Amino acid sequence: MTSRRSVSSASNAGARARGAHSLAPEHLGEATAAATVAVMVAGVALVITGIGIIALALTLGARYGGDPPPNVGAMAVAPVAGGLLALVLGGSLTAGGLAVIAGVRRARLATGILSAVAAALGALSTVLVMANPPADPVLAIALTVATMVFGVASLLLLRPHR
Repeated sequence: MTSRRSVSSASNAGARARGAHSLAPEHLGEATAAATVAVMVAGVALVITGIGIIALALTLGARYGGDPPPNVGAMAVAPVAGGLLALVLGGSLTAGGLAVIAGVRRARLATGILSAVAAALGALSTVLVMANPPADPVLAIALTVATMVFGVASLLLLRPHR
């Protein structure tokens, strides 16, 4: 016989606290951390989209071949402005998400407000895509999903601490 006693897995030393396996920062919680990551991913997607819009707008004259219209420069102003806005909003969302993960003071509030603005812009874009002929249901569905992601993220980021 041995003099050692067996250690059960339910002993106090071996038992883990609930939630100890979580990868979410303690100051956020599971749902808010997931929403923050979703905002950061969508922010990176907006940055890429903004760069693409700017590139397409700046090369607008090349699509006409040898005889572009005389106002081709004026036709590129609105897409360049929209691309810059998408670039700034996406960069702000990504930086705000990183600040929330890092625990920067008031970052939740700023990122939550930016996420709500992005949700409102997504809802407006969905309506515009469906109202202008020809309607594009695939783009409208994608914008609706993005609107829901930003809306839920803003609700989770703006809720008071428990």
